[in-house]
Amino acid sequence: MYRVFLYDGTFEGFLTCAERILSVDIDIEKLRIENKSTYQPMFFDTAVFVNANKGISNMLKERIIKKADKNTFKKIYYCFLSEVQNKEMYIYKYIKLVLKQGKKVKYFYHDDVVNFVEKVSKSVSREIGKYMGLMRFNESEDGLLYAQFEPVNDILVPISYFFRGRLANFRWIIHDKKRGKLSFYENGRIRFLKKADLKTAFSNEDLLYQNLWKTYFKTMTIEERKNLKLQRQNMPKKYWKYLTEKK
Repeated sequence: MYRVFLYDGTFEGFLTCAERILSVDIDIEKLRIENKSTYQPMFFDTAVFVNANKGISNMLKERIIKKADKNTFKKIYYCFLSEVQNKEMYIYKYIKLVLKQGKKVKYFYHDDVVNFVEKVSKSVSREIGKYMGLMRFNESEDGLLYAQFEPVNDILVPISYFFRGRLANFRWIIHDKKRGKLSFYENGRIRFLKKADLKTAFSNEDLLYQNLWKTYFKTMTIEERKNLKLQRQNMPKKYWKYLTEKK
């Protein structure tokens, strides 16, 4: 029989849940942490839902940073953004280890939990870095900049905060089509929405820009030096779908 702690799918909800479990004595072998939206009840399970609490999640965040550092907390956050199964239990065990051992944890190469968090967080970080350079914005008929992508991991939030610094003087939307989520930026503020169904037509002016960009891309290409294998290594084909120069 497992004691199952359910959360609302948010990082804030997960940290609140983790802090709640840390405050009581529970056999980790009989513990599960799961997203409420995907939880499949088992007959002998005892499940309890933990409401997200910003104050409690921030308290755990500060404990982790104080015991280790901001980079360690960033690894935890990036790992949470992944779509890897059972990530919650790995992250929870990692947090327990960090609170006990501090920043020395990063040298525990032999530990499966540490290896999992290191490997997954690096994978998510790489994908964020790719989209920082590969995101393409188009101008909609109402003047908004609009970008769409289908990332492997749930990285809409870090990507949006990156472009808040780069496109601060514009209004824009970034649309995660895979998850039906989007971020909307205006006047220094980002709002995150779910289950969006945007049908945005591009303005004639933007179609002109797209054609100019494709022409520029073809013009700058030196056929004799074209290296498709190296190009695919630097920019895997899965990222091409929304690149103007690849249309």
